[in-house]
Amino acid sequence: MRLSISTKLGVVVVASALVAFLPLSTWAQAVAPVSLSADGSTARIDGEITPAVAADFAALAGRTGLKSVSLNSPGGRVFPALDIARAIKAAGLNTVVPAGDECHSACAFIFLAGHERIAQGKLGVHQVSGVDDPSLTQTAIGRIYEDLVTFNAPSYLVSRMLRTPPGDMYVFTPEELERNSINIRDASKALAVPHLLPVETWLRQSWLVGVFVNTHTSQPFVALESNNMMPLLRIAHYPQRSQTFVEIMVPEGSISGTSTRLELRFAHGNDDPFSLYVNADIETNAYAFDFPTDPVAIQKFWAAFATGTQLTVLNSFGVEVGRYSLAGSRRALDDFFKVALR
Repeated sequence: MRLSISTKLGVVVVASALVAFLPLSTWAQAVAPVSLSADGSTARIDGEITPAVAADFAALAGRTGLKSVSLNSPGGRVFPALDIARAIKAAGLNTVVPAGDECHSACAFIFLAGHERIAQGKLGVHQVSGVDDPSLTQTAIGRIYEDLVTFNAPSYLVSRMLRTPPGDMYVFTPEELERNSINIRDASKALAVPHLLPVETWLRQSWLVGVFVNTHTSQPFVALESNNMMPLLRIAHYPQRSQTFVEIMVPEGSISGTSTRLELRFAHGNDDPFSLYVNADIETNAYAFDFPTDPVAIQKFWAAFATGTQLTVLNSFGVEVGRYSLAGSRRALDDFFKVALR
């Protein structure tokens, strides 16, 4: 059982600065046609997603005999893509990205809405941005992520989405598509709705700071977590409980027992390493521990995290659990406290 630490962290105001998906600048700007297969079983969307495309698809969505939607799109406008996705969800249609085709950016919303969904081609995601879509406001992000939950979007996909700048594209490998239930060939075997719903995030070099909502409890929390460094290390603060703890996520079933002692070894250039020791709970897929109740120990942890160059976590046998660059940690920590105190 985790113990609360005494803090003066306040209630988190859930807001967002993320507003719209952008296609890569290299994509040609063209109106995407919507077509229907000869037997009427498959609708096809080619090209950029626009309001006209959404209207054309709406005219086909209710047709008797329509079973699936084939996608080949660089992305486009978020709201039209969401309109198409909701229609697909409501009709229980399947989605597919055929081999040799691509479904990037806002097109991913459409793909994820499929009852069963298979990407044989390329599926790509990135952070949302309002640069090319001024109609989207900060409040739109809540609606977007509510839809992602409805579409049963895997947390792995959402995580990659948040970590990829708007000008880049994270394209999933075939192994990632299968391993993380991005592809669903049997809807009855889909993963459960992710319990962490991202609302607002900032990337600070090696660290991601954000506000999330726990969909199981509907409680917002602030998180500071490693970016593209595995296993994922997350510092989470729940303002309602005045509780701050650390999680180190590992593959399910890879650790056993109920508790262990971890060494947090901070390096700072050529200086001798500085270590803190914590008692951690062993959970199904994570090591988890509360912050020390000693204010001096808490201060030492934050100072080492903000000024160090590397953090290495070792188990009680001295075996390395994870190694993390602390590049950007000072700025990330500043953001973490600013959000938690507002």
